[in-house]
Amino acid sequence: MPKLEIKRMSELSRKEVSDRLIALGRALAGDSEVELGSDGDSITILVADQVQWELEIEVEGDKTEIEIEISWRDGPSDESEAAVPVKPVRRARPRKSTAK
Repeated sequence: MPKLEIKRMSELSRKEVSDRLIALGRALAGDSEVELGSDGDSITILVADQVQWELEIEVEGDKTEIEIEISWRDGPSDESEAAVPVKPVRRARPRKSTAK
C-alpha cells in the first residue's frame, strides 16, 4: 500500500482539544474502526487490538510540548477476506450566513 500521511495543525482551546481526545478515546474503546477528522475532512482507519503507545513530554524554556503516538502493524492478511480500502470522507461544509 502506498504511504499516506495527513497532517493538520491548528490553534484550539483546551476544551476543543479535550473534546477531540475524548472522541478518539471513545472511538478506540468502541470498535476497531476509528474515524478521525479535521477541518471538515475525515478518514476511517482500522486499529489493531494491540497497539504501541508513546508519550513524550518536552519542556524547553517557556514552551511545553506533549506528543502522543499510537502505532500498530497490520496483521497478516487472510486471503479469504477482502482488504478494506482507506478512503477520505468529505463532509458538507456549514452554510455561510448572509449579512442583513
